[in-house]
Amino acid sequence: MLRELRIGNLALVEDLVLPLGPGLCMLTGETGAGKSLIAGSLDLLAGGKGDRQLIREGEELAYVEGVFDLADRSVDRDFVAELGVRLGSDAILVLRRELKREGRGRVLINGLVSSLALLERLGQRLLSIQSQDQQRKLSHPHFATDFLDRALGHQALLAELKTALENWRQVRDELGKREAEVELARQQLEFWEFQHKELDEAGLDPAEFQDLQEKLNIGRHARSLGEGAAAAREDLVEAQINARGLLARVGTHLEAIADKSPRLAQIQVMVSDAEALAAEAAADLERFLDQLDLDPAHLDAWESRLSLYQELVRKYNVEVGELVELVGQLDRKIERQRGSVADLADLRERSETVREIVLAICLSLAESRLEGAASTAARALQLIRPLGLADLQLEFSVEPRHDPGGPLLIDGAPCRIDGRGCHRVRLLARTNKGEAAGDVSQIASGGERSRIFLGLAVLDRPDQGRPFMLFDEIDAGIGMDHAGDIAQLLSSLAADGQVMCITHAPVLAARGESHLKVEKETAQGRTVVQVRPLNDAERIAEIDRLLGGKDGTRLDSTSRLAYARELLGAQAPLERENSG
Repeated sequence: MLRELRIGNLALVEDLVLPLGPGLCMLTGETGAGKSLIAGSLDLLAGGKGDRQLIREGEELAYVEGVFDLADRSVDRDFVAELGVRLGSDAILVLRRELKREGRGRVLINGLVSSLALLERLGQRLLSIQSQDQQRKLSHPHFATDFLDRALGHQALLAELKTALENWRQVRDELGKREAEVELARQQLEFWEFQHKELDEAGLDPAEFQDLQEKLNIGRHARSLGEGAAAAREDLVEAQINARGLLARVGTHLEAIADKSPRLAQIQVMVSDAEALAAEAAADLERFLDQLDLDPAHLDAWESRLSLYQELVRKYNVEVGELVELVGQLDRKIERQRGSVADLADLRERSETVREIVLAICLSLAESRLEGAASTAARALQLIRPLGLADLQLEFSVEPRHDPGGPLLIDGAPCRIDGRGCHRVRLLARTNKGEAAGDVSQIASGGERSRIFLGLAVLDRPDQGRPFMLFDEIDAGIGMDHAGDIAQLLSSLAADGQVMCITHAPVLAARGESHLKVEKETAQGRTVVQVRPLNDAERIAEIDRLLGGKDGTRLDSTSRLAYARELLGAQAPLERENSG
């Protein structure tokens, strides 16, 4: 619900705060008083074109601000949240549009700078403006489709379609990626197989690589290593004066006196351990010398094997351990590619299965739309023809949306598909006998479109609740004999919503649950537009004015006042008179 409309420095409006409530609100005033400014302000909030020429003379900034209460509109709150807008616990949404004389204007949503695109999405959901030059709803490309689907109760079917489309897109994406992978792998498979064979036949082992490096290091220095190891062994155990013999002598000396001193006993143990280590080292040196192979054939073999490791490391630009891992990776790639035929067949089968489900839902939607189109149009005509459109004909056209690149075939022709199916629904109208039918947004005049939209809106039952609806001079071009029918539909529409009607017709003005009057005033030499609520007595006076001016009635003033009271008395009980 739109709780409050605030307008500042816009054309003749200096500072206007307009409280709004539920139900049907009538807005009247003299011709040129500024009623169209209200419609224009709401259009700015819905994302309409902003013209800096609208900024009041002498001011640098004009603004329009709407305060919306979404406490009782959970679907709208969810929509707002999906757009990334955070609401407080009071569920109040404030949309503000600023026009600047210099530079770009601004959009603020709940006090934060935002974008015109986001304002447009929010504004067009919360506001519906029908006037001679502002009729976005009826001309929206999906209006007829969405209206007919709601009228026929297609919500569950559309939800099924949404789920099926998501599944189909996922499978198609997976299939596309797999096909691209298979094509790339097909080009690489021979190379992968060569690499795998090369590495597999090499029989790589990081431990062998380390062992080869050790063996070659020994082989390349065998002479000096042998000489050094032999000399060391000789000094340890074979020389006339050798390390082991000296340690034994030291141990004998200490053993004789060790019982006299615990500290000497510890030293004697250390010397004894050193003698044992010297003997062990001598044995290891002997084994080293026994295994020292100076055969050049062995050395050549080791050199060749190590060169293979080094060549593969250079070639693949990885370490030896990673070469071993690469063999496993190549093995998995090759196996995956060899299994691609089965993978692709499975994905194509899944894609075809889901595609058939999508197609079936689309065809069910189209069939239901075709079956229900005529009865829905007939119901709409019952409401609209009494509004001065006696010769009106309406028809919902349901046709496949042909597209050469479309993924679904309807009767052999490719069609485009989205969340509304693969058929296009158009609302065709003929307003006068003998004329050709055409799109309702193009064939009908501005006033006719407003009345057609009124009838459709009464018939419509949107899931998210109705937006704030403004009808600007919907009575234009028709007589008072049809005004009552328009008033009845407006009251019906406002029964569970919020409707404002700008009118010159007294019959319409009398049907409002509240009544606002637009007036021009002069303050400090400048013209200012004001809007004020009318009490019961003021409403009678305003309807009297409408009776005497707009419709050219010949009733005298006394008769007009009586008729004004009669019009108001025929409606719901009047509000108690107030001071303003």
